[in-house]
Amino acid sequence: MKKTYLFAMASLFLAAVSCSDDDSNNGPGIVTVTPDPTEEISLNPDDVSDGIIITNGTRVPGDAPTPTGTLPFSLSTTSQSGFQKNGFDISFTAPTNYAGAYIQVQSADGTMADEYWNVTGPNRSNSKAKTLFGKSKNQSKNQDVEIDVDFEDTVSPGTFCYLICIYDTDGNISAPVEVCVEVEAWGGNPNLVGTWNLTKEEVTYGGETDTDIVGEETCDSSTVTCNNDTSLTIDDAYCYTINLAKITFNADGTLSETFNESYRDYNYSATIENCQASYFDSQEYDYAATGYWAYDEEESSLTLVIFNETTNGDPATYENGDAYSVTLEEVTSSTFTVNDPGEEAIKSFFTRQ
Repeated sequence: MKKTYLFAMASLFLAAVSCSDDDSNNGPGIVTVTPDPTEEISLNPDDVSDGIIITNGTRVPGDAPTPTGTLPFSLSTTSQSGFQKNGFDISFTAPTNYAGAYIQVQSADGTMADEYWNVTGPNRSNSKAKTLFGKSKNQSKNQDVEIDVDFEDTVSPGTFCYLICIYDTDGNISAPVEVCVEVEAWGGNPNLVGTWNLTKEEVTYGGETDTDIVGEETCDSSTVTCNNDTSLTIDDAYCYTINLAKITFNADGTLSETFNESYRDYNYSATIENCQASYFDSQEYDYAATGYWAYDEEESSLTLVIFNETTNGDPATYENGDAYSVTLEEVTSSTFTVNDPGEEAIKSFFTRQ
């Protein structure tokens, strides 16, 4: 079943976001977004290190071991956002004999924490590499590693840095790489405060763009070979309708969202037996979630961090939140548009309720 909209993906995982510079789009109430001063506070490295949670990570007093041998290591970025409770991820490619990483927090002025983290190897993804919308098989000699760093409640908005180096089973330790983190405050863009309804989505894949309009049925076709060796094309093999998609951004940084879709699929076995389209009963998909939102005015990125969700009546809770980021391309007093880039790019259009 197709689930490519903003709301369903918010529970799985969360790019340049800005208000329109065109004054003609700036309706009543549109204000300039200014940096939150709390995000510029330099956090105490000992407090941050004490407030970190890393699976398979162990705190060790003192400084991280000195690099030895030659072990290539680099990161794609040296600055990133972090989110209260949710933290941040560290992703990199490592050799097959990767054994772990050393991470030591420091302040922006270089003051080191009095401890470091030794994160052992099970964080690596041995057979699959994470991609934007799922996981793809990857059996190459180099494997992707992702270290999930979560925060205790004690880590507040502000800035800090960390040094990370990796080590292998032969005892080699790479040179350290410095990365600086800005822990975002909740909320941050007053232009988004309110309740918004999804009106349509434009999904681009392989150079082709399909448009899904809320309240209108969308169907995909399928061609099958029947048991009598003839072909049958079913124009409405799979049909779905986005009935409702709504999100509320509150000024205190909390959010709530709801999504409802109805869908129907064809019955392959019955169809090829009779060489006539046969269908399963229509079903509904219901999704609701609550959490927090954060806006990064420098990178212009909008991130949703979901802590509680219900899918078709089944509740789920994420202690440290499940984050998902999108690109806010434009915002006016009555509309905003977000873009989820990737192999399957999704552009979503909202209107204020």
